[in-house]
Amino acid sequence: MQIKFKFLWLLALPLLITLPSCDEDLLTESPTNFLSPVNFYRNSSDAQIALNGLYAGQQRIQGYSGGDAGVALLWGMHGADEIVVPPWTPPGRRTLFLFSATPSLDVFFNVYSRHYQEINRANTVIDQVTAMTEDKINDEDRARILAEAKALRGSFYFNMVRIYNRLPLVVEERVNLENLEFTQSEPEVIYAQIIDDLTTAIADLEEFGASGQLSKGAVQALLGKVYLQMAGIPLNQTDKYALAAEQFKDVIDSDVYSLEEDFQQVFDLDNELNEEMVWVVEHDAPGQTIDGTQNSNLGSFMGPHGSLNDGGGWGTAWSMTDLELAYDRDDTRRRVTIAYGNAPNVMDSVRGPNQFKPWKWQKPAGQAWGNDTPFDYAYIRYAEVLLGYAEAHAQANGSVTTEALDAINQVRARARGDNNPETAVVDIQPGLSIAEFIDVIDNERYLELAFEGHRKGDLIRWGRLVDRMNNLTPQTAVWPGLPEAEPHEIFWPIPQGVLDVNPQMEQNPGW
Repeated sequence: MQIKFKFLWLLALPLLITLPSCDEDLLTESPTNFLSPVNFYRNSSDAQIALNGLYAGQQRIQGYSGGDAGVALLWGMHGADEIVVPPWTPPGRRTLFLFSATPSLDVFFNVYSRHYQEINRANTVIDQVTAMTEDKINDEDRARILAEAKALRGSFYFNMVRIYNRLPLVVEERVNLENLEFTQSEPEVIYAQIIDDLTTAIADLEEFGASGQLSKGAVQALLGKVYLQMAGIPLNQTDKYALAAEQFKDVIDSDVYSLEEDFQQVFDLDNELNEEMVWVVEHDAPGQTIDGTQNSNLGSFMGPHGSLNDGGGWGTAWSMTDLELAYDRDDTRRRVTIAYGNAPNVMDSVRGPNQFKPWKWQKPAGQAWGNDTPFDYAYIRYAEVLLGYAEAHAQANGSVTTEALDAINQVRARARGDNNPETAVVDIQPGLSIAEFIDVIDNERYLELAFEGHRKGDLIRWGRLVDRMNNLTPQTAVWPGLPEAEPHEIFWPIPQGVLDVNPQMEQNPGW
């Protein structure tokens, strides 16, 4: 089901909370772009339009947004071991790679403030739809819209707690400028709200397949990811492994999703809503964006340097040498994920590792979309569900179970393709310790989910981010310097602009 979004500019007061000053013009809404929530929510159609506006906000912050707030790109990959950020890349992104940023970096503020803008949008939808009387909306529409809004709010807070750790927890819409000096909640409190939002949503969502509209399976998969993150560092709530395995197993047993036979087809522009897509952030382009900040930049950020007419990109993200070398030479994922030289040349390079570049979302030759590429962002794929289940089931049982091996070997079999199963991407065999199996999971997620925005979260919960970043293999031609990561940098700082305006806020330790 394709969802076409019409922008509804609802209240965004948490953005005001974080601004260094309050401009009177910012508080004045013109009649052409503002509808009071009290006057707007007249029927189910109005409620759906408001929800569509919330989906539009998801475009802005979840993946590879052109509005420099896309979490998958800025947090998930910059400062992880998938991409090299060349010296000519904009300074802010280089400092993320080098772990040399300060709290004043605009990226920290943009991600923070725009998330709270969308959280308040979600709060408005939830509060206003809850208050609608029976003559305005039927019970079925109310339950579904509230479920989708809560699931989206839960996903936004999941981003924020992993990125900033201690946060203000705001779950009611803000309609005035009173009592804006919020205090921070501990991460356990934030996670409790996320779990409540997602479990409440699951009960009222339908179980259908790949779509931009959220389903029960999509939210269960996210809840599994939430539990898996809680089981690792920094919370170390190991009882959550069993809960994660339960959620992933429900998605697997639903028989709604399956692996695409051909790995390349997973990312094909003509096959976007395939059966492997569990949670999808849809984009249409060119020229079909909402306000210029929801552009999908997948084909530009993650395209190799070269002519846009040949399907190339900006050349500001190069593939890490270690990533390319980690692939079995017969792994079908290698040539889908890595380009060798400039687009559209995907032959093995004879010029050395300085030619390794991302290629997962290659643009068809002859398309020059520039900043506005039409690729959907797959927030959760079925392959990640299988890998999450393998890890969680093994950890919950204290041994590498048959179920865990079957799940990871499904992913590996697809990567092997038609090559010899005894020599190419061989099945993982019984007999591994838990520690050895986590090493295998680490490597498999590295290869399968490369450039999809999950790597930093994985490395953090395994306690491997700092050591990994401080022991990278340099690439001489494009290496901007050696990262110098410190333990406190598993979290971003609270943006300086937030601290300046709200004396109740405290900086994360170490910053």
